[in-house]
Amino acid sequence: MTSLQESSKPGRSPLFIIFTTVFLDLVGFGMIIPLIGIYGRHFGATGLQLGLLGASFSLMSFLFAPIWGSLSDRFGRRPILLISLFGQAISYAGFAMAGEYHFLLATRLFAGAFAGNISTAQAYIADVTSQQDRAKGMGMIGAAFGLGFMLGPPLGGIASAKISLAAPGWIAAAICGLNAFVAYFRLPESLPVELRRKGRFHDYLPFNREKMALVHQHRYLGILLLQFFLVTFAFSNLEQTFSLLFQEKFDFATGEAGYRTGLVLMCSSFLGALIQGGLIRKLVPRFGEYQVLMVGLLMEWIGMMIFPLGSAYSQYFLIILPLSIGGALINPTLSALASKSTSPSEQGKTLGMYQGVGALARAAGPFCGLYTYGIFYGLPYAIGASCIVVVIVAGFMLKKRLPTESVIAEVRRSGT
Repeated sequence: MTSLQESSKPGRSPLFIIFTTVFLDLVGFGMIIPLIGIYGRHFGATGLQLGLLGASFSLMSFLFAPIWGSLSDRFGRRPILLISLFGQAISYAGFAMAGEYHFLLATRLFAGAFAGNISTAQAYIADVTSQQDRAKGMGMIGAAFGLGFMLGPPLGGIASAKISLAAPGWIAAAICGLNAFVAYFRLPESLPVELRRKGRFHDYLPFNREKMALVHQHRYLGILLLQFFLVTFAFSNLEQTFSLLFQEKFDFATGEAGYRTGLVLMCSSFLGALIQGGLIRKLVPRFGEYQVLMVGLLMEWIGMMIFPLGSAYSQYFLIILPLSIGGALINPTLSALASKSTSPSEQGKTLGMYQGVGALARAAGPFCGLYTYGIFYGLPYAIGASCIVVVIVAGFMLKKRLPTESVIAEVRRSGT
């Protein structure tokens, strides 16, 4: 396995390659996600079965993201990214071929098991960026997310409407397979051999004594993990209620509600991509990760409080702005702070655990949101806003524990 310096060619940017890798992967992912419910209903799934179908990917990701992260610490980032991409391509092909509910559920479980590319991509970013540029690098992944989700859902909707319900799966599989093929030839390794760690069985569990010790050893990592869980839970708690809210408030038919929701989310994703791909580079060097994070949390809280209050559909192109801006500021800064909390040899383990916590939140959030929406349509938004309040309070605790830049630099040099 060659090092980054040995395998990189003049003019080749590993950050750009990672950006395109994540972007193309998220285009495929975005094509499939809006169709999960349609497929489930098509195969006669009950409400409980739909819930299991929606949670299956995130539950498997929770179990397997730490495994891929620790494996990337041992064998390097490149092979894990390639395996993950090929696995995703196979899962999308299976999705296209699904003929009944249980086969469909199996494809989502398989996809979740191979969803290790984001945490590994984040570890790759940590390998090739300096402390000062860490949030900028993480912001590129956020921008790839935003652009992928901006293009994926409309592409999937057009393919399913104009070709067949299976077409998005085949197209997503082709995109992901091509992505893996190109990455095989273009993506250099980023983790030097001397920084790789030999893992033991316990390293591959979502949580274990050693990982809890890692949280305890790095005094503010536990707060960041709690914040990430609550932020992710808060948003996933309400995101699947958007179309239901539009349908109820404005008397849209089911298809029309889905289409209108897609338009609002497409604009939201575009704004998020602009912020994470560009503006974050100017904000973090000037104000620091902590200040940007706290502003993002305030915007997210405002967005959740006002979202159910719109009186006309057109207003939601403005109402969505605080949520979009808040998420775009929160995600890269939290990722950067988590990455900077541990040594270079622990990046895969740390970010794998970080993404595993997020996956657990994404599994629990939709159950909570859809259930409480049936009680009162504003309840998921109130729950989300309450979670953000807890995150803000934790942010004040975080500030007291954050080390100075000189201490961070010393920790990174010592590798402890």
